[in-house]
Amino acid sequence: MERPYFRKKDNGVPVLSREEINTIAEGYVQDYQRSAVNSPEPFDIEGFLELYMGMTPDFQYLSHNGIYLGMTVFNETDKLPVYDPYTRRAEYIHADANTVIIDRRLIEDEKQEHRLRFTQGHEAGHGIFHTQCFYRDPNQMSLFALLKPEEEDVPMIRCRTDSIFNRNSTDPRNWTDNERMEWQANATSSALLLPRSAVRYLFEVNGRTGSRCSQIIKTILDLISECNVSHEAALYRLKDMGYIRQNEVHSFMPGSSLMDFGMLL
Repeated sequence: MERPYFRKKDNGVPVLSREEINTIAEGYVQDYQRSAVNSPEPFDIEGFLELYMGMTPDFQYLSHNGIYLGMTVFNETDKLPVYDPYTRRAEYIHADANTVIIDRRLIEDEKQEHRLRFTQGHEAGHGIFHTQCFYRDPNQMSLFALLKPEEEDVPMIRCRTDSIFNRNSTDPRNWTDNERMEWQANATSSALLLPRSAVRYLFEVNGRTGSRCSQIIKTILDLISECNVSHEAALYRLKDMGYIRQNEVHSFMPGSSLMDFGMLL
C-alpha cells in the first residue's frame, strides 16, 4: 500500500479538505476494488483493512457500556485496555502494531452491520492518515503523549461512539487536533464505503425522470441497498457532496414524511 502525500501541521496532524480525502480514498478503492468506483456495490472494507492495508483485525469488548466502538493500535503494546464481561473489570492485553480492535458488540448483533462497516472504515482512515502521528520512536515523544500525557506509553487511538458518528457542527477553526483527526477518519469511511464517482453516477441516473425530491429519495434508498450502508450514511454523503442542503437534511431523515412517501415510490 502506497502512502498518500498530504500537508501536515508541525506536530504531524494532517491538514486535509474533504475534497482531498475523497480523491485519496477513491484512489484506494480504484486500486483495491475497481468495480466499486463507478457502479454502486458493497465495498469490501474488512478485506481492505486486512489484505490491502495489512492491518490485523481483532474483536474485544472495549468498555462495559459500548461507548468505544473501535481502536487503532499503532505500536506493539502490552497495555491494551479491554473489558472482561466475566470478571466485570478492565484488563490489559497484548496487541501488535497495526491492529484494529472492533467492539465485539458490533459482530454479536446482526442489526449492527452498518455500524460495524462504518467503524471499520473509520479505523482505516486512522491507518491511512494518522500512523505517523502516533508512531512511537523510543527517542521521541509521540503525538499521543502530547494529547494524553497521563497515558504516554499507550500508542493507540480509541474512538468513541460520539466521535465516530459526530457530524462536527462546530467551526473547524475551533477543533482540537483529536477532533480534526476524528473528522478525517469519518470522512474517509464515508468516501470508502460510498465512493464519490459511484454516488454521482447514481444521483444522475435517478435524476433523469421525476422531481428533485424523488431523485434524492431514490438515491438514498439505492445507496442503502446497493452499498450496504445505513440511511444516515447515505443521507450525509449526499449532503456532504452538495446534493442536499443543510436545511433539508431533517426532511430526508428516517421516519420523515418524505421518506415514508418515498418508500412507496
